[in-house]
Amino acid sequence: MPWDQTTALKRIRKHADEAPDFEVQRFEDYWPIYEAQEEFRASHDKARTPPLFQLPKGKAVVVDTVQVYITITNYDEYRLEEGSETEASHDRAMRLLHLYYSAADRVIEQSAAQRVDFHNGRVHAVVIETGNEGVTQTTLAEAIALIDDFKNVLRSANQALANSTLNAEFRVGIDIGTCVAINNGSAGEQEPMFLGSAANHAAKLAAGGTPGVYVSDRVRRLLGYENAGISLETLELSDKEITESIVRRTKDSSFGSKTHETSSDLIVRDWHNEIKRGELPDFTTPTFKFFYKEPPLSSIDYSELQPSHSIRMSLVSLFADLSGYTDYIDKAVQSGGIRAAVRALFVIRQEFQNVVEKDFGGRKVRFIGDCIHAVLAEGTKAGTEDRNSVSTATLCAGGLHSSFALCKTVLEGLDALGLAIGMELGTTPISRIGIRGDRSVRIASSVATTLSEKMQQECEENGIKLGPKARLAAPAALEDLFNGAGYSPVRNYRDFAVCLSATALSSSSPLYARAHTPSTGDQPRAHLIVQ
Repeated sequence: MPWDQTTALKRIRKHADEAPDFEVQRFEDYWPIYEAQEEFRASHDKARTPPLFQLPKGKAVVVDTVQVYITITNYDEYRLEEGSETEASHDRAMRLLHLYYSAADRVIEQSAAQRVDFHNGRVHAVVIETGNEGVTQTTLAEAIALIDDFKNVLRSANQALANSTLNAEFRVGIDIGTCVAINNGSAGEQEPMFLGSAANHAAKLAAGGTPGVYVSDRVRRLLGYENAGISLETLELSDKEITESIVRRTKDSSFGSKTHETSSDLIVRDWHNEIKRGELPDFTTPTFKFFYKEPPLSSIDYSELQPSHSIRMSLVSLFADLSGYTDYIDKAVQSGGIRAAVRALFVIRQEFQNVVEKDFGGRKVRFIGDCIHAVLAEGTKAGTEDRNSVSTATLCAGGLHSSFALCKTVLEGLDALGLAIGMELGTTPISRIGIRGDRSVRIASSVATTLSEKMQQECEENGIKLGPKARLAAPAALEDLFNGAGYSPVRNYRDFAVCLSATALSSSSPLYARAHTPSTGDQPRAHLIVQ
């Protein structure tokens, strides 16, 4: 069915009624509860889970953290072949990510840190401060040790497991500060999140094409430096003693850093043995076997995907980000309004996923903080219909804006928030990679996914922006709603539906008026019927 105001409002009110009445705790109060739970799990021969990774949906924990983002800066060297994406280049790029994700998790699980998420060529990890007086140099040292260990393991893994063919360069962003930890996931698809300016700023520091380690002003102040713009490399050149104090291994953490007791060679040797036993794919040969998935993409079952069974097809990648939410959550931490802030996010994200999957047949890839990444496509068994895919994606963007406006009427205190949406069309592989089982990661990674995120970021606070390929494939009628750069200010579902319905009625082609390709047993969804 298409987006419908009555249906959406009913869903939002239902989400609001069912949203947990979040219990907010400081980390020092949560820690004894976590320890008791882990002792119980151990007594039943269950694996230990990282703290704050599998929080109940009704729990929010306020915690001081070191936020670390590690981004591959030379990713395009692998996913492009003579400037174009090919099946072979996508295999090569996915093998690089597979190696990268696996190395990161193997190191993180032996360290004081925990993995939050992977996204394209970026890993997000966090080191939790166990004291109650803010982040200490000891905790910061654990984070720097993680980066050092990760680079050593990945370097050894590339040599021993990939014949030195998957060389990666990195840009690292580090910030410290208080965040709110929540979890939106379920068994097999955990989605831990750390909401707050420290996580947001560390991600921005890691964005860019120049390798290196870049630290925030808060990190510099903790180290005794006041100068802005100093990277860790500059610190290394200017003051050897302070750098050695940062990267020293410490045993003072409550979690205990184990990586320095386990060499990178030992980690890679165990990894190599798993490959020899056939438990993991060989990084030296083409690994990813791709197939076309007939739309709708809402029927994708991520648990069925793996390197030897991965989707690759033309689709629209969509990023929808709540602008202003980081400031909103920071103010909530200061004012004691955390419960309302995380309940609002719970409702909004539930509705956004419903819009994508139920209204427009798309599929959520993941939530990244207050942002949803989704993929959409229209087509038949023969292939994707790019113009229809862009039409549906723009309708979905309008539906997201319309639903967001309804959320503001149901929930309180959201007037300052906006919604920025970016979209791009392109051939994209979709799979699960990294460590096997529950720790494997859903991934949709291509030039289109990168550009759609860039388009979203260029919207600043509000609006919708199409990438270059999406603009070329879009129906001519959309030129009335988007400027020459592909940007449109806030539009609702009706704006796009009226525009595209007029095109459909005046066209001799049945493409635009066609009902959404249904799954077996589904009713056709004629997206362009204006409600």
